[in-house]
Amino acid sequence: MAILIEAAIDTRGVSFSFTLLAFTLAGLQVFGGLLLKMPDLSESHAKDLLVSHRSKLDASARFTKSKDTDAFRHGLGIELRPQEIVGSWQFALFWVSAFTAVGPGYALFANLTMVFKESLGMPHRVASTWVILVNLIATLLGRLPTGYVADRWNNSQRKLFGSGSRSMFLLFHCAQMAALAASAYIYRGHEYLALCLILVLTCIFGGCNVLIAALSRELFAPINSSAVYGLILTSTAASALVYPNLLPALHRITGEDFTYNIICSFASAAGPLCCLMLKPLPQAYGIPTSL
Repeated sequence: MAILIEAAIDTRGVSFSFTLLAFTLAGLQVFGGLLLKMPDLSESHAKDLLVSHRSKLDASARFTKSKDTDAFRHGLGIELRPQEIVGSWQFALFWVSAFTAVGPGYALFANLTMVFKESLGMPHRVASTWVILVNLIATLLGRLPTGYVADRWNNSQRKLFGSGSRSMFLLFHCAQMAALAASAYIYRGHEYLALCLILVLTCIFGGCNVLIAALSRELFAPINSSAVYGLILTSTAASALVYPNLLPALHRITGEDFTYNIICSFASAAGPLCCLMLKPLPQAYGIPTSL
């Protein structure tokens, strides 16, 4: 992609090239939207969304009391005001877990050239090639399979933490924390292993972006998914400001990436803790909090 953009700029100019890129990306989003399928909102799946790994009996009782409401029969949930969403503990947990989920990935994508050239000692041409390959691999192995696997996991009976999406979100957080801790000790002299860890982190970044969109719908009911997704983007935007600036700043101060990886590894520990407590907001599914 980078090579094509550079060639287009050389032959057609900057304005034409970026206009064409904008239309191409818009077309891909529209085409992707046409292929999206609504999740299963049948009675059994809606019940699964309410089942917590901590208290299945309690969730079943709540389901029994709420299944006859109009909101449940329509399968959309109860529309909540933004202040009700933001003021809930579930949104706070979701915000923190989203922040820690995508931050390391943003840092890598923003500083891939620096990491490859300075930390791994790659020549400029080799580093440029790997920047393109990492973006491609992260899309193919991170974004594309995650939604499919989460849907299949949702339809199975082997859910670790209430649903396939929440289970994958937790596993991605744990894998990311381990990869960051390992990266702190593996760079010089272990270039291929370090490159594998970079690929793991970027694939996790792509997968977590998909799961954040899915969890916006699952945790707060379909009718609130657009509002929740817009609000949760404040978390990903904040991480896109913090992490990409923290990596080069610490690299300039210390001359290596050990400190950054250790700090991010400890910070990422908050992600799994929040994921363990994530469950659908009862009010969004028409369940009174007093039950």
